[in-house]
Amino acid sequence: MSLNNKKILITGANGLLGQVLRLFLEKHGFVVIATGLGSDRLCNHNHVYKELDVTSLEQCAYVINKYEPSVIVNAAAMTNVDECEISKTKCLAVNSSSIDNFIPHVINYKIHLIQISTDFVFNGFSGGYVENDACNPLNNYGMSKLSAEKNIKNNLGDELYTIIRTSLIYGPGENNFLAWVRTKLETGDILNIVHDQYRTPTYVNDLALAILRIIELKKYGLYHISSGEKLSIFDIVCNIAICLRLDLSKINKINSRELNQIASRPSDSTLDIDKAIKELGFAPTKLNNALKNIL
Repeated sequence: MSLNNKKILITGANGLLGQVLRLFLEKHGFVVIATGLGSDRLCNHNHVYKELDVTSLEQCAYVINKYEPSVIVNAAAMTNVDECEISKTKCLAVNSSSIDNFIPHVINYKIHLIQISTDFVFNGFSGGYVENDACNPLNNYGMSKLSAEKNIKNNLGDELYTIIRTSLIYGPGENNFLAWVRTKLETGDILNIVHDQYRTPTYVNDLALAILRIIELKKYGLYHISSGEKLSIFDIVCNIAICLRLDLSKINKINSRELNQIASRPSDSTLDIDKAIKELGFAPTKLNNALKNIL
């Protein structure tokens, strides 16, 4: 196989990150091969879209051999945390076992694999996690993503992969946390929002830019990418409401026990991003500045 250095295969290309990344990399001169489940959800682009189930060995082999990418950005994932708790087999198949369908091709053709992982690999007892802190996930989602990380580290050479851990990705569009909050508030629903879970929310445009930097600078290993802001989920929702000039009285502050979620969540999974700032020149957008650009 003769790899094209400007060819990038994106899995999960119908998701928020996938859609933004497709257009962003296309704009920067890359040949994009976008893949996902079902038909293409993105209009007005000039790249290939191909249906791909990452759990299928045959489909993965076909797409890689046909399009010969030099980089694979694996953004395909089952991300509904409670659904991952209910459907453990499916969660492991999509988030973890599917990596086996890429590893032989990555090794054989020296493809740069960029794996999108999560802050939920941590138990959240301390927060401010750096890349080499011990992982101890509380739920199946986190366990499946950590399993994928371990598989990649154990089977690929140091200059074949980059793992990006990120947290609470938001941006324009319909299928993300920001859109859910906006819809609920605009229709006058009462929101019960936890104040005792802390995250470092990630503006999707920042994440796309970080991926571009990793590709261009040929950076390998593990990076945390987020805003670096420690915010409770309650604070995040209130900031969205303030930016939209919507009624804050519709937002009830509750604790995690009252929410009674199926899967346990880490109380403080905030990510330290100093490594990305130093090595990638990463300059994150603070939540309120990003909201002004989006809303």
